Amino acid sequence: MRVSSLQIYRQGIESMQAQQVKLQKSESQLASGLRIMKPSDDPSGAVKVLDLNTNIGVIKQYSRNVSTAISSLSHEESVIAGVNTSLQRVRELVIQGNNSTNSDSDKQSISQEIYQRLDELLALANTRDAKGDYVFGGFKVDAPPFVDVAGSISYQGDQGQRFVQVGEGSQVAVGDSGDAVFLRIPNGDGNVQVSAASTNIGSAIVGTFSANSSFIPDTYTVSFSQASASDPVSYTVTDGASNTVATGTYSEGSSISFSGVQFALDGLPADGDTIKVAPSQNQSLFETVRNIADALSRPAPDSADKARFHNDMAQGLASIDQSLNKVNSIRSSIGARLNTIDTIDSINQDFTLQLETVLSETQDLDFAEAISRFNLQLTALQAAQQVFIKTTSLSLFQYI
Repeated sequence: MRVSSLQIYRQGIESMQAQQVKLQKSESQLASGLRIMKPSDDPSGAVKVLDLNTNIGVIKQYSRNVSTAISSLSHEESVIAGVNTSLQRVRELVIQGNNSTNSDSDKQSISQEIYQRLDELLALANTRDAKGDYVFGGFKVDAPPFVDVAGSISYQGDQGQRFVQVGEGSQVAVGDSGDAVFLRIPNGDGNVQVSAASTNIGSAIVGTFSANSSFIPDTYTVSFSQASASDPVSYTVTDGASNTVATGTYSEGSSISFSGVQFALDGLPADGDTIKVAPSQNQSLFETVRNIADALSRPAPDSADKARFHNDMAQGLASIDQSLNKVNSIRSSIGARLNTIDTIDSINQDFTLQLETVLSETQDLDFAEAISRFNLQLTALQAAQQVFIKTTSLSLFQYI
């Protein structure tokens, strides 16, 4: 069989080119540190790498969401702490003001500070975050959620609560609506409210009150009557349908009980005085503080006015306590959410480490094997070059 010079050249060049391609691939792998440079290097491995990178990218987005959530909740917690501090100060002022030794001027001074605290609470309720969004506006983040119109503070936001995805199937609320924090606060003791009518002319002051499990929710009216100054004071309790629930004779300092409710009275009610007993209703924090300030700013020249004042202070103190309970409950909820975020973030980091380990095992280069292969391929290329030189020198023209 004849072997032409052209065939010898072609075979030699093709052999050297094949060795150069292999050597170039090994060089690229060593330079990048990757075993899979393109899908054709390992089709199944390339698909696996793509899936792993996608999962890692999703978890990294969760990590960014975690940072956002922590920032938002920490900011809200600091605002709630400010609200708590203001309410604590108002409570101290209520106790200070609810003293019979205070003059009208003293009470006026106390009321002025409480009005200032009300402005402070309004400012806290209209706090913005780092992005300029209003914290307590629900989904309406571009306008102040609370506005003061002619002395009445109304809510302009909604009841929406924003959530952030911080893990696979895990969402965490990153805020609370102003409605939940500042408006939906039960008055009284949280179950029942006992209040003396503002038109009462006697000296009766409502003391401690409570409702047990047998309490039948309804609006009850306790009406007092006294035919003459020498007669005892009697009372009649009627429900919302004007049905008589209980009757009795009242003596100063005694308690009245009916339908699972019990409350104490100090002083003597006058003929025609009434006390209302009803289930607790929601009352805004701002209304509570304003009612206290208004009560302190009113003069109390006679015993009836003094009784009304002390009743208003007692109601205000009970409502302030409910407001503090609500604020502390929100604060505890924020702390619980922050703890949940920390736990989920720790799980995400562990999962990311696992994914990155599998990704490294799938696509990263074994340098020891690659260097050995590179040296072998380099030797093979050098051998092919030497063979080509020797082969191409075999020509009859050298002997002519």
